[in-house]
Amino acid sequence: MRKMVQQNNETRKKFGNYLAGKILSDELRSLGIDFKNGKVLVPTVIANEIIGYTEQENLLRKFGTVVPLDEQLQYPVLIDSSDVQVHVNAIERTETIPVNSIGLKAEILNPVEFDSLSRIKKRLLKMNVNVADLILNVMKKEYVKKEINFMFNGTGAAYNEGSLYNRAVVFTGEGTDNNKALRDLSKKPSTAVRNNARWFVNDAGLELAETITLPNGEAALKTLENSEAGVKYTFFGYPLHCVDAVKGTNEVSAVFYFGDMSSFVIQDNSTGLEIEISTEMYAHLNEVGYKLYNLLDGKLIYSDLEPTVYRYEI
Repeated sequence: MRKMVQQNNETRKKFGNYLAGKILSDELRSLGIDFKNGKVLVPTVIANEIIGYTEQENLLRKFGTVVPLDEQLQYPVLIDSSDVQVHVNAIERTETIPVNSIGLKAEILNPVEFDSLSRIKKRLLKMNVNVADLILNVMKKEYVKKEINFMFNGTGAAYNEGSLYNRAVVFTGEGTDNNKALRDLSKKPSTAVRNNARWFVNDAGLELAETITLPNGEAALKTLENSEAGVKYTFFGYPLHCVDAVKGTNEVSAVFYFGDMSSFVIQDNSTGLEIEISTEMYAHLNEVGYKLYNLLDGKLIYSDLEPTVYRYEI
């Protein structure tokens, strides 16, 4: 165990020194670290650190379904109800029981090359600091910010048709009574979906939730003390998370997502992460650029017969 820790620390240190330009690629190859098309493959110990940080910060990784595969993932989704016939009076089976046709379609996850750019001043790389910590901390923060936006919103240049914003079913409340609308939303999904449901809201949504009351006059939003799961609130009895990445059509909108977030499926490519170093592109700024690449897709997947996540914007 101690030997493994020492090896991991040595790998981390040398990898950081390579990224800072302090050692050559041959020293990395001696540790079994490979290169491909001008990019260095991130060693497992560091890849796990980056993905581990992403899982902490990206709630769709935490509560979604993550599948590491090299190929396209075909995810079966029910598109038509089956007709199940029950014969209560038959004593002897003389007729053929009809075979039901269950309609299925395949949702396909197709990982694309997903990258994030981090830039670091050259003078910082030359200082007597832990270079691996410096570079990896910057890259982790840039990567997770881009990944979260891709999965939650998926608008603009990084369009994702399966993002929460684009794929969740839009809920429309009746009238102007927010109490009734949000209470109706909390009952909208099927029982099976509600058994694993939770809320994602933005700051405006949290402020609105604080004003909502139950029929008996109690607050619908409850604050939890010392929750082991890290959940600070429940709303209508379901866990509620306030998420910076939740966006509406404008900055003042209160946005509520409600449903089973495990239906958001993420596919990572198991070949791992890659880093490309750009020393010339940002030389005029006295900076070094680091592009972190990952093969990734993430989609909210459900049957139209049983939507799993709803979006309500006020």
